[in-house]
Amino acid sequence: MTEELELFAEDTEEQLQFMENALLDATESGVDDEKIGAIFRAMHTIKGTAGMFGFDDVVSFTHVAENLLDEVRKGNAELTPDMLALMLKSKDHVDALAQLSINEEDITSEITEAGEALLVQLREMMPGAEPTMEEKIEANQAKMQEAETSKAQLEETSSMPEVEGEAVWHISLRLKEDFFTTGMSVLSIFNFFQDMGEVLMNVPVLSHVPTLKELNAQKSYMGFEILFQTESSKEDIEEIFEFVEDDIELSVFQQADTASLAKLIEIRGEASLQSLLVEEGVYEEEAFSVQVVETVPSDPVVAAVQPEPVKVVPAKPVAKKEVKEAEKKPAAKKSSSLRVDSSKIDVLINQMSEMVIANARIVEISETSDNMELEESANLLNELLEQVRDGIMDIRMMQVGDSFAKFRRIVNDTAKKIGKDIDFVISGGETELDKTVIEKISDPLVHMLRNSVDHGVETPEQRLAAGKTGKGRVDLRAYPDAGTIIIEIEDNGNGINKEKVLEKAISAGIVPANHNLSDKEIYELIFAAGLSTADTVSDISGRGVGMDVVKRNIEDLRGTLDIDSTPGKGSKITIRLPLTLAIIDGFLIQVGETKYVVPLDMIQECIELDDEVKDNMNGNQFINLRGEILPLLDVREYFNEEPSSVKRENVVIVKYADQSVGLKVDELYGEHQTVIKPLGETFHQVPGISGGSILGSGEVSLIVDVPSLIDYKLKQL
Repeated sequence: MTEELELFAEDTEEQLQFMENALLDATESGVDDEKIGAIFRAMHTIKGTAGMFGFDDVVSFTHVAENLLDEVRKGNAELTPDMLALMLKSKDHVDALAQLSINEEDITSEITEAGEALLVQLREMMPGAEPTMEEKIEANQAKMQEAETSKAQLEETSSMPEVEGEAVWHISLRLKEDFFTTGMSVLSIFNFFQDMGEVLMNVPVLSHVPTLKELNAQKSYMGFEILFQTESSKEDIEEIFEFVEDDIELSVFQQADTASLAKLIEIRGEASLQSLLVEEGVYEEEAFSVQVVETVPSDPVVAAVQPEPVKVVPAKPVAKKEVKEAEKKPAAKKSSSLRVDSSKIDVLINQMSEMVIANARIVEISETSDNMELEESANLLNELLEQVRDGIMDIRMMQVGDSFAKFRRIVNDTAKKIGKDIDFVISGGETELDKTVIEKISDPLVHMLRNSVDHGVETPEQRLAAGKTGKGRVDLRAYPDAGTIIIEIEDNGNGINKEKVLEKAISAGIVPANHNLSDKEIYELIFAAGLSTADTVSDISGRGVGMDVVKRNIEDLRGTLDIDSTPGKGSKITIRLPLTLAIIDGFLIQVGETKYVVPLDMIQECIELDDEVKDNMNGNQFINLRGEILPLLDVREYFNEEPSSVKRENVVIVKYADQSVGLKVDELYGEHQTVIKPLGETFHQVPGISGGSILGSGEVSLIVDVPSLIDYKLKQL
C-alpha cells in the first residue's frame, strides 16, 4: 500500500468513526445542528478523498447519502430514528466499499445487492414535494434575469480573442479557512485542468495572508484568479470542484463577460483585486468600466408576469481602513498534530531501551571511579536520558476515549438484537494508556461488554417486574490508580447467579461437589474454560468460550481481573493494567544472591526490620505499622533463595488495589530505570515474576509481580 493510500485508509476510518459517534449521540440524546453537521462533514470528506483516488463505487454511494444529509442540514428533511438507523448501515457499507477499494479487490454480489437496497431506501427518504407557487415564480424570475444577463454578455467584446471552438474562462477561487482540514489538496484539483484544456494564467491572491506572527499553518488564506482555455462547458468546469464545493468560494464566467467581472469585484470585496488583475495582464483597464446591474426587489407575482426595470449602481470598494483592521485580526490558535507510523515509535522505544541499559553501565563505572567529572557527566546524561525516555513514552500514551467510543455501536446493536433498552455510559476517556495495551485490551472489552448486555441486564419486562426502570445501564470507566490503570465494566442488572454458576461448574467437572468455595471464588469460575450460564447458544454467547481467553489476554498484559456481584443489583468487573509494557521506574533490591526490581509506583515505603520490631512480632509474620497490622511475606522463602550473608533485614511495603503487604528483603539499592524484557515461553508462567531486566553490570534482574505476591499472602491468612 502506498503512503497516500495509507493516509486515505486512516482518514476514512477516522471520519467513519466521527460519523458513527455523531449518529449514536443523536440516537441517545437527540438531534441538533452540531450532530447533523458532523454526520454530513464525514460523508462529504470521504466522498471527496475517494474521488481523488478514483474510487467510483465509494463516490457514487456517498454522493446519494450526502445529498440526503444536505437536505437534512437545510431543514428540508428530518433526521428520524429510521434515518439514523439507515445511516448507520450506510456507514458500514461505505467502510466495506473503502476496504475493498484500498485492497483493489472486486466488490462481491452480496455487497452490491446490499448497496442497491440501501440506495433505494436513501432515495425514498429524499424530500420529493412539488415546488410551491412562490418557488415557481422565483424560478421564473431567475430565468428572465438570466436571459437579460446573457443578452448583455453577447453585446460585450472580449479583451483577449478566443481560439476557434474554444473559450477562455475566468475562474475565481478562494479557499475557506478550514480547507486543509478536509484532507483535500489544491494541486490535486489543478491537475484536473490539464486533461480539459490549458491554463493560460494562474494568479495567486495573497491579500488575506497575515503576518508571520499571526499565521496559522492549519488555515488557508489564499485565492487564485485563473484564465482557462477549453472546449468544455461551464458545468464541466464547475464539476472539477464538486468534491470541495462547501470548502471554497467559486465563480466561473467567460473572460469576455465584463458584467460578471464587475460583479466579481463587488462580491469579493477585495480593494486590491482590480489592480492585481490589471498588473498581471489578465484584463485591460477598460474592462472594469462596466457597472454592476442590480435588480430592485418587487412583488414576486408581478415579477413573474412582467420583469421590473433595473437600475445601475456603482461597485462599492472596501475602505482601506476596513482592510487593515481585518488584516490585524489575529488568527485563532489551534493545537496541531503530526501523524506518525506507530512502528517508527516502536523502533525509538527499542533503541531507548538499549540506551538505558548502556547508560546504567556508565553510571555504575562512574560511581566506582575516583573521577568526579566523569561521575557528574554520567549523572547529567542519566537525567537527560530519563527526560528523553519520558518524552518518547508519552508519544505512545493515548487517551482511551477514542477506543472506548467504538464500543458504543457494539452495545447499541447487541441491545437491539435481543430486545433490551440500555444506556451505555463512558467515563474517564481522557485517561492515558500505552497504545500497545489499548490495542490488546480491545477484544477482551468487547466480549465482556456483550456479556454484560446479554447476561447482566434484564429485559425491560423483567426489570419493571423487579421494580426497576425499564432501561438498563452499562458503565465503562477508566482511571489511574497507584501506577496502574483501572478499567471497570459495571451493569445494574440482576447480578451473577452464583448457584447457577456453581451448578454448571460441578456438572462440567471444574470443581468437586464437596467444594468449600467463597462467593468471590464462585464468581471467578465464569473465567473457567467451557463454562457458560446461557441456556441457549446464540450468535452472541452460550458456547462457554471467551471469558477464559479474556482472562488469559489480561494476564499476558501483566494485568489482573477482579469480579464482584450483588444479587438483584448488578455486577462489576475490574481490570487493572500496567501503564506501559516497555520501560518502568523500578526499585532495585536483593534477596539471597538474586537481584529483583519492584515497580516503584507500587511501593509505599521501606523500613528496617530491627530487633525491636522482631521482638514485637512474637514469631508471627505480622508487624504493627503505626497502629495497623501489616502481613509480611518472606521473599527469600517464597523464591527458595539461599540464605544471605547480610545480617540486616528490610521491609518493602507494597500496595496494589486496596491491599498492602510487607516484603522481607535483604539489600535496598534504590531507584532504577528498568527495561522490561520477556522471559520467554519456558519461564512465562513463573509465579511472582512478570519479566526480567539487564543491569549495568550485565547481570539479569527479575521484575517482581506484586499483585500475585499480595494475592498469595492474603490467601494464606
